[in-house]
Amino acid sequence: MLDLFIGCEHPDQEAIGLRYVDHPDPRVRREVPYALSTYATYGTYAPLSPAARAALLTLTRDPDADVRIAACREGMRDDELLPEIIRALLLMVEDPDAGTRGAAASVLAASRARTPAVADALAALIDDDEQLVRLDAAYGLARRDDPRTEEAIERVGPLGAGFEHDHRPHEFWRWRERMEGSDNPPAG
Repeated sequence: MLDLFIGCEHPDQEAIGLRYVDHPDPRVRREVPYALSTYATYGTYAPLSPAARAALLTLTRDPDADVRIAACREGMRDDELLPEIIRALLLMVEDPDAGTRGAAASVLAASRARTPAVADALAALIDDDEQLVRLDAAYGLARRDDPRTEEAIERVGPLGAGFEHDHRPHEFWRWRERMEGSDNPPAG
């Protein structure tokens, strides 16, 4: 039901989403972050209301990992929520479940957070058993011009077909271009 309101930018979208924050079914709660996040104009988001911000913060602590990921993804642009969201993502990149680790790594890698804790968490994932987790980790390090990027890229390994238009390997090329043009290439 929530997706009906989310897809058409219903004027009561946020109020409807707020009603479902505590819904017993995690499949419903997974949709709530998208209901709380609305466009001001095409391509730009409206600022979050205090109620939406509080609900997203609550959802970053949800027992369901997919709910937490959705809340982090949608709340990432809010400066007030960013520190809490980064903390939640840093916990999830250490999760034993590869799906949770991968989703958290993807959101963390694309984030604007440039702290040493974020870079260290991404670097810790370059030896992950899952190639897509390694790919997101290397992508995040490249975006940050981290000195561990070259090693991370090597650890990703061959990607094969299907990645020709993927933004993550493209960032590796851009990182190499930045490093070749830089007076301070990364150490090691």
